[in-house]
Amino acid sequence: MSPAKSTADKREAIFCATLKLLSNYGFHGFSIKQLAEEAGVATGTIYLYFKDRDELIRELNTHIIDDFIKATLEGHDQQQPLKQQYRRMCCNLWRFCIENPCITHSKAQFDHLPPDILRSQRSHAWDALQPLKDLFEKGRATQQIKNLSDDILISLSFEPYLFLARQHLIDVIKVDNDALTNIIDASWDAIACSPSQNDDTDGQDNQE
Repeated sequence: MSPAKSTADKREAIFCATLKLLSNYGFHGFSIKQLAEEAGVATGTIYLYFKDRDELIRELNTHIIDDFIKATLEGHDQQQPLKQQYRRMCCNLWRFCIENPCITHSKAQFDHLPPDILRSQRSHAWDALQPLKDLFEKGRATQQIKNLSDDILISLSFEPYLFLARQHLIDVIKVDNDALTNIIDASWDAIACSPSQNDDTDGQDNQE
């Protein structure tokens, strides 16, 4: 007989099963009974952890956001020039998206949650993204990055990677290492100031 799952294991099993079903069938394409079978738990067990489907989806989205942030900031070194910091974050984000296809395929569906929940979860994400906020702030101060708000900068730079990763995973586009380098350069160019300003300031960074 296999050992009983711990509370943490059961929550994780429910999250993983929900992601799998979401990526295949969408928000309303599966029942709680199907979810329980996929997770390997009793149907009643799901309601011990989540009041209803809506609460499960909200908590799953928060869980995914936390995983995205942890992966994106892995190995971050604020002593590096800004573009190198940015490149590392982009590579980390891309790798996470490719290695977690269920998350990548499902993430867009969470954009249809109620606006108040989306605002709350975006605020939660920014609280954990202080290194990125610092990068944007330093970039604006040193005229390496355009004088735009953090929300606009992240929309121009990081959010397109989720769409591109989905397109790659379903074979609409193919992104090899060379293409990824070009994509990262293009996304940096979307938020960077003119090349002359950028080059001058990068040189200052390298001397720090």
